[in-house]
Amino acid sequence: MKQSTTGKFFAAAALAAAALAIAPAAHAGSNVYFSVGVQPATGVYVEPAPVYAPQPVYVQPAPVYVRPAPVYVQPAPVYMQPQVVYARPQFYAGPGWRGREGGWDRDDWRRAEWRRHEWERHHHD
Repeated sequence: MKQSTTGKFFAAAALAAAALAIAPAAHAGSNVYFSVGVQPATGVYVEPAPVYAPQPVYVQPAPVYVRPAPVYVQPAPVYMQPQVVYARPQFYAGPGWRGREGGWDRDDWRRAEWRRHEWERHHHD
């Protein structure tokens, strides 16, 4: 059978009062101590005293900038086959030519020869 909590309390109080009543008569010396330990009832939770710790200190680190290494990617060579170009041939007979029917003009021919001669004279090796 279960005893009630109040019954245990009154029994413990009566025992403590009886011990205090007898204590002066049984006092044999100054080094005698008397204590009564009381266990709490089962299922009772006693919360421990709170422990206060200082707030954590947050220090933001200094920013670090690292310049990235330069990157150079050489483009791949591009090879293309040249296109075939068809052009109409042009007729050029040099300075002084007046067309197919006109032929060379004598003065134009003499001027052209003089220029060629002067050029060779000034640009010899």
